[in-house]
Amino acid sequence: MGNLIVGDETGKVKLTLWDNMADLIKTGKVKAGQTVQISGFAKQGYSGVEVNIGNNGVLTESEEEVDVVSSSHKIKDIKDGMGDLNLTGKVLEVSEVRTFQRKDGNGGRVGNLTIGDETGTLRVTLWDEKTDFLNQIDYGDTVELINAYARENAFSQKIELQIGNRSIIRKSEKKIEYEEEFIPIADIKADMNNINISGRILDISEVRTFEKKDGSAGRVGNILLGDSTGKIRLTIWDDKTDFLEEIDFDETVEVLNAYSRENTFSQQVELSLGTRGMIQKSEKKVDYKEKFTDIADIIPGESYSVQGKVSEIGELREFEKEDGTGNVVANLQLKDETGSIRLTLWGEQAYVIEDLDIDSEIQIIDAYAKRGLNEEIELSIGNRSRVVIL
Repeated sequence: MGNLIVGDETGKVKLTLWDNMADLIKTGKVKAGQTVQISGFAKQGYSGVEVNIGNNGVLTESEEEVDVVSSSHKIKDIKDGMGDLNLTGKVLEVSEVRTFQRKDGNGGRVGNLTIGDETGTLRVTLWDEKTDFLNQIDYGDTVELINAYARENAFSQKIELQIGNRSIIRKSEKKIEYEEEFIPIADIKADMNNINISGRILDISEVRTFEKKDGSAGRVGNILLGDSTGKIRLTIWDDKTDFLEEIDFDETVEVLNAYSRENTFSQQVELSLGTRGMIQKSEKKVDYKEKFTDIADIIPGESYSVQGKVSEIGELREFEKEDGTGNVVANLQLKDETGSIRLTLWGEQAYVIEDLDIDSEIQIIDAYAKRGLNEEIELSIGNRSRVVIL
């Protein structure tokens, strides 16, 4: 025995298949989404009228287009244990597909996406062949779910939707009213996902090429973004680095569906934009004011922005790095009303000394404090720092 739900523009009805007819379900000859013609007998069941189809009945595939009556649900109305759920949502996040081994030794696949509508957001879990759909969608797409069911996640205690063998998930042209939630930069912590921010561009790096583990070429670039609460570095990969050619300092951008990680060298939280993320120009007005630290308050192991007057200018020195390539370094002494500190400028940053004089006023943005000669604190200015001559 097996059961199906079929529907047309007037409603839905449960089919009960008997004997050889039930084998159509077991062998996969009847699947969710197919159009079928049926011939059977109706009788009153526990939950209403049912159609029974035995060996003398008919259940065949049809080429006709059939509109199905559908009661669409909103995310806020979904409760644990609900089934036969139909809803439409905007794709907010897509996970990687994970493989696992079942108790019977067979392999399985599982993946997730997060969708949203005007009432909330919801996580959706897809199993086995259904996970192929995750490779067909991107952030911002609209998807339609048919015959899904809701379960409470035992770990998070949150309601999630499950897409089983008899469920349908597909792209939709419907417009979903969902407004992304943007968070202040100061609220970003390490290991967060689905992060949306608006920020003003403070710095743009050069795009660097590198070789991936599979031997293919990759590209990476960075921008520094700020808002009224702070600033954060965003790393952009591969084709998305083309966007760096389209933007300029002080423009505003929106970053959608980014994720955060802690930089193991600087211990600073940074954002990354993967294949599912987006970055676009914005007309929003974003206020940012650089926070400058008094030289007397600098301690090792942190990044700082300082401003002051040049009191000493060293010479430009060339040296050979461990990998055999050449580089340059220069030193400055900077003073403000609270003290004085040595600046070490590396690579291209070192050439700024050619444009400086004693008492030149400068700003140093995002320099790293550490102990140098004689254990005195100094600021290291590398390719992620900026020097502004006032």
